[in-house]
Amino acid sequence: MIDLQTLVQETGAESGLSFNIDGILNESVNLEYDGNVAAMIGMILKMCLEMSEDVNNGDLKQVMIKNNDGIVVATKNEDDNCIALLSKDLSKMGLLLRKMDTIFSN
Repeated sequence: MIDLQTLVQETGAESGLSFNIDGILNESVNLEYDGNVAAMIGMILKMCLEMSEDVNNGDLKQVMIKNNDGIVVATKNEDDNCIALLSKDLSKMGLLLRKMDTIFSN
């Protein structure tokens, strides 16, 4: 089981959440409207998963959303459990991607 609070602290992210690909929230840290955010990111992951399958590009693993004011990195495992971290500091992008890449590997 992933300790979401520790993950947020280790990466310096402002917030994080744990949910399934259907957008059902399990846990959140420092996030207002966490249920809505889980539902929206779950839908994004599901749509990207379907697109990845349609173009025969393998199973979806991770989605990164970068905007002017921050970054969202969402990762899913083979059981469709998901973790997302949100940061307003774009310089943390490499750390977030690397850490999220290893979450479900261990």
